[in-house]
Amino acid sequence: MKLAVIVTEFPKSTETFIYRDLTKFIEAGVDLRLYHVAPYRHAQPLHGFAAPLKERVVDIGFAQPVAVLRALLRHPRRLLGGIARMLWAYRLHPKIAAKSLALVPKALALGVHARAWGATHVHAEFAGHPATAAWIAHLAGGLPYSVSCRAHDVFRTQALLAEKLGDAQAVRTVSEFGRDFLRARVPGMATRDIHVIHSSVDVSRIAAVEQVPATDPFRILYVGALEPKKGVAHLLDALVLAGADLGEWRCDLIGHGPDAETLRARAEALGLADRVRFHGAQPFEVVAEAYRTASVCVAPSVIGPDGRQEGIPNVMIEALAYQRPAITTAISGIPELIRDGDTGLLVPPGDAAALAAALRRVHADPLAALAMARRGRAHVVAEFDLEKNARRQLALFFPA
Repeated sequence: MKLAVIVTEFPKSTETFIYRDLTKFIEAGVDLRLYHVAPYRHAQPLHGFAAPLKERVVDIGFAQPVAVLRALLRHPRRLLGGIARMLWAYRLHPKIAAKSLALVPKALALGVHARAWGATHVHAEFAGHPATAAWIAHLAGGLPYSVSCRAHDVFRTQALLAEKLGDAQAVRTVSEFGRDFLRARVPGMATRDIHVIHSSVDVSRIAAVEQVPATDPFRILYVGALEPKKGVAHLLDALVLAGADLGEWRCDLIGHGPDAETLRARAEALGLADRVRFHGAQPFEVVAEAYRTASVCVAPSVIGPDGRQEGIPNVMIEALAYQRPAITTAISGIPELIRDGDTGLLVPPGDAAALAAALRRVHADPLAALAMARRGRAHVVAEFDLEKNARRQLALFFPA
């Protein structure tokens, strides 16, 4: 089995959910090549577990002009027609249109390279630019392809999704919410067989933490990007409201992003600088230890600008796999993982008072919080297990 996988950027420290899948495919015997449509990110670290992927990355390089010429000679009507449809679909999104047009030569070169290598299937991770590349290559006589639809790649705009998903051999979403969204909002998807396969973690390699969550100190953990849709500002506000009731507490923020300095300044202005620590991006080994020692893990997600929102936060899946109490918000597909009062606590997005109350609840009754975390881990084992869900994906790529 030879599989060509398209991502937007590589490496990208926040996309551990993709790299876990790919390493599991390799363990299953799949010969894999990884194509990135944006320039290689030399300054971005690669998590240790994903190191085997580095040798499988393909840089298209200078093959693009030749690929364009060959495609135009072999399939001029289909290719030019597809480009015209793409530009029309993105007419209200000029930046996306420009980036998609610039992507065409690389998409064609990618298709040529994948066929020459012997790939039998192409999988696009995200329905945005990776799916556009797979679709363009397919129009030029390329291989069958599939698409993983996650969150902002379908929520932000549905332009061109009817074409990209309509021509795909298989469509996968990471949540039932995402499947229902596509069926309601994208022409042709209402009767389409859309496969819900959750993002996953390798539960067999994660030992459940059986210790009762500590309350002295009470360790609050946030892991993720520092950007608007993550709602970290609301966590800071909640700490102001609840701090006096949490005894000796501290909050660790692991991640980076465009809001880092703004959030740091906000924490300073709120008088939280001595207890809130900004650690920046960290290797997964450090993140794993942070999960193990956390009293509670928080993902205060909101709906951000342009409708950007989570699918199901992978950090919440990881937190439950480590059997740590979890607090997050009731948006998108999150209630499929966190069932309020059962596997964790849900609060309304942007509601600092409700988030503060949830923190108090965990602090006041750590035994009940641990019981919820145990139920959460059992739910992850049943529905978010990497081994099982990787097999389901491979069955989509290479049907019997």
